[in-house]
Amino acid sequence: MVRLSVREKRAELHITPTVPLLLRVLRENYRGGGWHGPSVLAAVRDLDVKGAQWRPAAGRHSIWELALHLAYTRHILLGRMGIRAAAFPRRLTKSWWPSLPAALTADAWVGDLALLERQHGELVASVSGATDRVLGTVRPGRTDTIAMELLGVATHDAYHGGQMNMIRRMWESRRRRSGP
Repeated sequence: MVRLSVREKRAELHITPTVPLLLRVLRENYRGGGWHGPSVLAAVRDLDVKGAQWRPAAGRHSIWELALHLAYTRHILLGRMGIRAAAFPRRLTKSWWPSLPAALTADAWVGDLALLERQHGELVASVSGATDRVLGTVRPGRTDTIAMELLGVATHDAYHGGQMNMIRRMWESRRRRSGP
């Protein structure tokens, strides 16, 4: 664990990233264009249902599960911004991890990608119109502002987007070796 000095802690206490910065990092990590590599959407673009549900090993997440996790993350952050949306359409299997649909069909995969896209669009629209008061809010018991939590969502996208892209590469490599 990194230990910060009192001076560093004070300096970081009131960091509030700006709306333009938040919009840029949310876009780059989700849609693409960032320096770090492929985005979340690059991982799912033209991915079939078999690739979406494939697991690299027992107990590891599939791209589909990761996509739902990212959708749920957006749902939670919208709530933290004061946006009262309908209940998330899936129950959770554990904290932050929605369940897969009962039937793992191509239509269900497309539907869950649409859910992720809707949640992302709502988050971006909410950030675009967010006031300094909302972005500067610190939730009880926390030290980060909502804006810092939103920056965390973008970082979270970079992490899971990279993970999703690696899983996809493993799936495609496996598929090529085993043939059509």
